[in-house]
Formats: sequence, C-alpha cells, structure tokens
Amino acid sequence: MKKIAICLCIFSMLACPLFAMGSSDTAEVQEEKVAVNPTGFPIVNEPLTLTVFGIRDANQTNWEDMWVFKNYEEMTGIHMDFQEVPDQGRDENKALLFASNELPDILYRPVFTADEITRYGVDSGQLLPLNDLIDQYAPNLKKLLDENPDYRRAITSADGNIYCLPQIDVSEPGRMGFKSWINKDWLAALGLEAPTTPEEFIEVLRAFKTQDPNGNGQADEIPFALREINAVYTTLGGSWGLHWNLMNTINIVDGKVHFWLKDDVFKEYLMFLNQLYEEGLLWSDFYKRDLPMWRSILSGAQVGIFFMPYSDVFQAVEDQYTALIPIKGPYGDQFITDAKTGVDIGAFSLSATCKNPEAAIRWVDYFYSEEGSLFLRYGREGETFYYDETGNPQFVDSIQNDERGFMTALGELNCVPGGLIPCIITDMTCGAVASNLTKEVAHTLLPYTDKAIFPPTFTPEETEEMIFINQDLNKYRDESVSRFIVGEYSFDMWDEYCETLDKIGLGRLEEIYQTAYDRTMAE
Repeated sequence: MKKIAICLCIFSMLACPLFAMGSSDTAEVQEEKVAVNPTGFPIVNEPLTLTVFGIRDANQTNWEDMWVFKNYEEMTGIHMDFQEVPDQGRDENKALLFASNELPDILYRPVFTADEITRYGVDSGQLLPLNDLIDQYAPNLKKLLDENPDYRRAITSADGNIYCLPQIDVSEPGRMGFKSWINKDWLAALGLEAPTTPEEFIEVLRAFKTQDPNGNGQADEIPFALREINAVYTTLGGSWGLHWNLMNTINIVDGKVHFWLKDDVFKEYLMFLNQLYEEGLLWSDFYKRDLPMWRSILSGAQVGIFFMPYSDVFQAVEDQYTALIPIKGPYGDQFITDAKTGVDIGAFSLSATCKNPEAAIRWVDYFYSEEGSLFLRYGREGETFYYDETGNPQFVDSIQNDERGFMTALGELNCVPGGLIPCIITDMTCGAVASNLTKEVAHTLLPYTDKAIFPPTFTPEETEEMIFINQDLNKYRDESVSRFIVGEYSFDMWDEYCETLDKIGLGRLEEIYQTAYDRTMAE
C-alpha cells in the first residue's frame, strides 16, 4: 500500500501540469465569467476557452483536429483546449487526474462508470451537480428528461443530483446491444436453412466446419464465434431463459433481484458451449479478447454465426449476412438477451471548478436536439453528407469509401467511433454507424428483444461494498466460466464453483441490489 501511495503521488505530480499548463494563460485572462447568450449561436460574444479531458477511441483523430469540434467552435465562439488520453490505460489516467485534483472544466467522453460517478460526484464533490444548469440552460435535454422520467432517474445519483450526462439512443438498433448474425451465403452454398433449435444449431455449425461453405478448398471457416468472455452472458443465453434485463447477469422476477450465475439452467447453457468448443465449432480464442483478430475474422467473412451490435467492423462483406432469429431453447425461450434502456451513462461531466458552467452546459445541450444530433454525427449537408431518395442522411463518397477504411475517415469527422458521446441518437441519425442492413436486422430482431429495466441508484456505502465484492467476483466468474467451456473444469466442480461465489459475496451483492432497487422504485 505504501508503494502504491508513493507511485500515486509521483504520477499525480506529473498529471497536475496537464491542465494547469494548458489553461494558465486563459485562466489569467478569464478571471470574470464571460456572459452567456440565453439562446441561439454564438453562445458567447467574447472569447472563451474551456479545458477538456476525455478518452479518445483508437479510431478517433486528435480532437483538436476533428471536423465537428473545429466547426462547432465557429458556431459557438467557445474554444476547447482538448487534453484527451487514449483508451488504453483510461482507468489509470482518470484515477491520476482526480488524485491530482487539477481538474479541467469539462470531462467529455470520460467513460465514467456508475461507481466513478458516485466516487467523484457524491463522495469527493469534484464533479459539479448539473440539476439547476439543466433546468436553466439545457432546454433540449430538459425536455427529454421531463418527457421520460426513467431517463432522469437513470442519471440521478443517490443524493438526488445529476453529475454526468448520458448518451440517449431511441433508435431501433439502440434497443439491443449484441445482435445475432448468420452467413446466408454459406447457408445457400450448402442448401441449409437457418437453425431454429439447439440441435439444428449444432448441425448447421458442423456443416459450416466440414463442408467448405466459402468454397476456397481450405478448412478456414469458423462456425461460431463470441467476441469475448462477456459475450457468453449477453448473447445466446436468451435461448436458455437467462434474462439480463437489469444489469450484468441480473434479472428481475416479480420485483425480486436474481443473479443466475448459480442456476442449473446456466450450467446447462455452459455445457452446450462446452460441446461446441470440444467439437471445434466455437472460436477457440473467444476468452482472450483479441479485438484485432476479432475484426480480422469478421472483415474476412470467416465466421458463420456471431453476435455484434453493428456491421461497421465487417461492412465490406455485410451483404453475406442476415439476421439470425434466436433459436428456441430447451424450455421454449427465444429472445435477445442484451436489451438496452437506451440510456448510457458516463458521457459528459463538469468539474466543480469549471469556470463557466453555463456556457459549457449550453455547448453540450445542442447535441440533444435532432438538429444537433445530425450535426454531431453527420456534419454539414453538402459538405460531409447528403440526403438519399428516402430522406436519410448518407456520408459523401470521400468518407464512406475512404481507402483507409470508413471508421478511420469517420473518426476524423467526429467522436462517433467508440460511442458514448453526449447526444441523442434517433432512427434518422443512428445510420452514422448503423448501416441499412443493421437497421433491417434490428427491426427483424426487435420482437424478440427482452425488456430492459433501468438500473437503481446506489448510496456511496453500497457502491463501496459492491466494488469490493465485484473485483473478486467478476474475475472468478469469468475465469471459471472460461474453464468450464474449454474443459479445464469438469462440471462435477459446479457445486464448488457455486460455493466459491457465495464465499466471495454473491448473496450479499444480491441483497444490495434488492435494497437499491426497492428504494428506487419507491421514489
């Protein structure tokens, strides 16, 4: 602990100049607040610079060079001094930033978890409560929250304050996370129909493995692939009745919180995945989270069945794929597990030392309007996009067909690659990432989508205890599940696995969620 404290102090000293150096000149000039125009553009008539920290996705260019930010500065009169950091090591960078207590004005795409919002908002007071600012200076967001009380509840902390703004997705593709895809060209080549039961699922995968559906004479097909260990919980399990309607592996049944990690039906589901793995039907690297390899096998159309939110990774070959209707499981269950509420927290905050919070909240509020969403996600008509014959926006050819790849080109335009940016996403503007095929797949799967429940709010004490339990429980859960699937653990060890979950604190975690859920529902 002493070594850790020393390291934190050293890194904190290094982190301190990050914003102090970037904003020292403007801080001297802006001792008094710049007046904020109540409506319209520009937001300010006098020069105003605000410092910004955020997490930059690998597909995004430097934010100071990004088209949308440069053009928005011209519209608003506000210059953003961006000091973003890469996604790799983001948790460490955030911890060091707040440990230094030399905070920027704005935290844009900080990718805050609920725990971090509680820690830096409720506990330490380093984040600014936004309730009054929203009421006075954010009419677009206020309208959304007033019309949808669940949205407001989802972003309100246990002390009644809003410390972080969300990304709100009301589009059909946004109603679910992972969507099920199947290679229709492989089905056609082998004269097969899409599977509808676990037995048919296995038979189709066996055919994909042994009958060379891509016709290249090589046994290079991957019948079924999961992107990472977390996909075990969020994808095919819906056919075994494993609802995920609250949060990770948590279901609400008649008002009761239930973790299904010890359920016999979860064991049966893992036994099914183990069979797929033993027969070479499941991608052997599913637990390694090798995202570059994942992108490679999808973009090369090497996979028969998989789950992905959007087709952006495999857009060049997406015409080979279509929606796979969820198979009907052994107990008649047939639904998409990874349902979404449409509200993703962690997109935008202000520090308690923000020098002009009124201007900052007005700056972000535009993106919660249809017009602002279009600008943020597509740019400007005639310059970066046009409307097609159906009235939907489409990127110009230089972006859509950039030889470096669409996501690279899009990352020079905006922060859409990587997601979790403060805005509203509609069926009109979701196409910045959701291709027409993704929209069709989402529409097909929508009737099978589970009902998502907005998560409860937790007190600082509950949050602290959950963090303590989860850091051990999630690690043990993921390691054990991986080993059951690949055969390193015999299913004779299931009772031992369940007992260990209890020892780590699964039962106590369920109690905390139940208390928070009951309290939230009573408000």
